Amino acid sequence: MAEYHHQDQVVYTPGQLCQPGMGYPMYPLPRCRALVKRQCVGRGTAAAAEHVRRDCCRQLAAVDDSWCRCEAISHMLGGIYRELGAPDVGHPMSEVFRGCRRGDIERAAASLPAFCNVDIPNGVGGVCYWLARSGY
Repeated sequence: MAEYHHQDQVVYTPGQLCQPGMGYPMYPLPRCRALVKRQCVGRGTAAAAEHVRRDCCRQLAAVDDSWCRCEAISHMLGGIYRELGAPDVGHPMSEVFRGCRRGDIERAAASLPAFCNVDIPNGVGGVCYWLARSGY
């Protein structure tokens, strides 16, 4: 476990144990990828998407070490960017794909633990710690 300081608070991160293939799968949370994309363009609440939500939440809960869940989500987000040909970093208002801005997809991804009601010891209110670090 590692720690860093953010706005006069000590925030603990999972450290080196949470790597692809160790703390979570190499291609993590495939159903969450679909859910985050749908949420980003405002199609995340339709009844047809209920099975995607359920599957995503099951996949997130299946990450055994709760400390690794935000790392798995972050890795998933990087995979989405690579699949779409978008840079890993950029302005929050830049479009990642049509109708979806970077800041919106990152907020949707970081909020998955709260959305799925799964424990994360390294976030505030069920939102992954790295969202606060990125300034969105």
